[in-house]
Amino acid sequence: MKQSISTNAVMLPSQYERQQIFYWLQRISSATAWRRIYEYYKAWAVATENSLREADQHGWGSETSLPQSEYALILKGLAHCEEGVKRLASGDKRVFRFDANGEFAMARRMLSHWTQMLERIELGENGIKKNTPLWAEFCEALVALGQVWGECAVEILEPRYIDEPALTLYGIWLQEELANMPFPNELKAVPDPIDNTFVRTNDYTPCSGIWEPVEVPSAPFLSLFSGAPKPQPPFTVVGAMNYLHGGSKAPKITVETANDNIDLATTWRLLWRDDRYSDGTIPEEEAHYRFKKPDAVLPTPPSISVPNETIWGDSGTAAKATGKWLVESDLSGCVMLQMGEKLPLYQGREVRWVLADK
Repeated sequence: MKQSISTNAVMLPSQYERQQIFYWLQRISSATAWRRIYEYYKAWAVATENSLREADQHGWGSETSLPQSEYALILKGLAHCEEGVKRLASGDKRVFRFDANGEFAMARRMLSHWTQMLERIELGENGIKKNTPLWAEFCEALVALGQVWGECAVEILEPRYIDEPALTLYGIWLQEELANMPFPNELKAVPDPIDNTFVRTNDYTPCSGIWEPVEVPSAPFLSLFSGAPKPQPPFTVVGAMNYLHGGSKAPKITVETANDNIDLATTWRLLWRDDRYSDGTIPEEEAHYRFKKPDAVLPTPPSISVPNETIWGDSGTAAKATGKWLVESDLSGCVMLQMGEKLPLYQGREVRWVLADK
């Protein structure tokens, strides 16, 4: 049974807040934003490298909580982040999705792992080995990356589960966030397309961009597929605009009322198609983008070596390179193999292995 609610009871953005949300979604999905995230990821990798180097100098390589295997996996994540930035800057928005194209989803794995680990350490559930030098610097770089990542990724990266509602919800939280975000003195008007494109919840979104949920009569909308005239403006806005991903199913929206949050099927109207960077250039306005987090100034990290590609293999297949192989699902599992040797079972079961270092 389709659930509905009067728009009079739903919290909706003002016209000025719509301008703010539109600008904000463009900013946090930009190549400039994600290149900035990459620099913080690199700084975290450098902090890990520095810790490992000092541990090795003291002969603690096997006793540190940041051994070579951890550093290798962080470098793999950094490589995915770098590839995501390169592809985004060439116009490929698929990097935001949660599928084989999702470079940022793969980059997030080690960040999520260590963020959870840090929480467990703070709660006393886990400990850090005493022979782990520069631990404070490692944590500081990790927290800074988590902040800069969270400012953009939470509203932009496609969720893992396709039945989750749209990420951006207008309510008290977003009201307060908008009030504290940096914006230019003058904001452009929200686009009001003449040739409208619509997509319903659970239908495939035809392109990446900024979409807004609107109220469209059922019969006219259905006639879109039979060649009859499209619905005409003005359209009643029923929720917050979102950045949706081309090729993925359009989500439900969540609306906030005085007493509850409610998920609803909706019709999305395309406001702006994200065609940025397809010509190889960065829009001039991105030079003026400002971000909230982190508070600390990003240090200039030294150059580090980032692997060009991640090499994977399943138990029973031949190793594609000589080196240390790690179990993808268990960071403590590793084996040294020569190229051509079979990747083994792990604890009696088939697993996926990743090459840590050659």
